[in-house]
Amino acid sequence: MRSALDMTVEEPKSRPFDPPFLRTLEERIAVLFPFLRPYMPALSRLARFLCVGVVGLAVDAGIFAVLFGHGAGAPAARAASLFVATFVTWLLNRLLTFGASGHAPLIELARYAGVAVVAQGFNYAVFLALHYATGEAHPFACLFAAAVLTTVFSFTGQSAFAFARPHPSRMNP
Repeated sequence: MRSALDMTVEEPKSRPFDPPFLRTLEERIAVLFPFLRPYMPALSRLARFLCVGVVGLAVDAGIFAVLFGHGAGAPAARAASLFVATFVTWLLNRLLTFGASGHAPLIELARYAGVAVVAQGFNYAVFLALHYATGEAHPFACLFAAAVLTTVFSFTGQSAFAFARPHPSRMNP
């Protein structure tokens, strides 16, 4: 008997929303820089992922500011804002970046949140390592470097795990 975690959705993996203006932009980039043509699908996904990340950051900061401004403590406001931002970025990445994975949506969300938690732990560890390795001289440079490395880590994790297609042997009969 299968558990709820093993269940998958019967529909195949869907493609992300692909508006005509983005296709036109990608085609123009490929004409201007023909050496990028083979990499355009991956570059397009990465660009969409980065845009979703910016929206997620705005949601995170906005929710935090509202809650903190209305008297919530910083830890509670931050937990709530991260929860909402993670949900928003999952929805947007599902719609715009990767498409549905074929896993049940709650399973996909849990996988996404798992990668996000690991990515943020990685971000913090890299920040601390760089911060102390540089003699605490450039905290913002450390923050930026950690964010860049975390973006690569997160994009890879979301691509390979959260939005990965289910293995055919685990599909519903």
